[in-house]
Amino acid sequence: MKALVYHGPGLKAVEERPVPKVQDAGDAIVRITKTTICGTDLHILKGGPQLRAGAHPRT
Repeated sequence: MKALVYHGPGLKAVEERPVPKVQDAGDAIVRITKTTICGTDLHILKGGPQLRAGAHPRT
């Protein structure tokens, strides 16, 4: 499957990633049919606030 991957300020790429699999009894896989981004996402993609490459914004 294709995913947008953040590699650092101003560095992003659409990459092929493995299809997710259920691993534990509490796991769920959801299919996203439509999505959008907010202004904060745009600021992060442009370089601020700083995140570690590959990190989720809340980690």
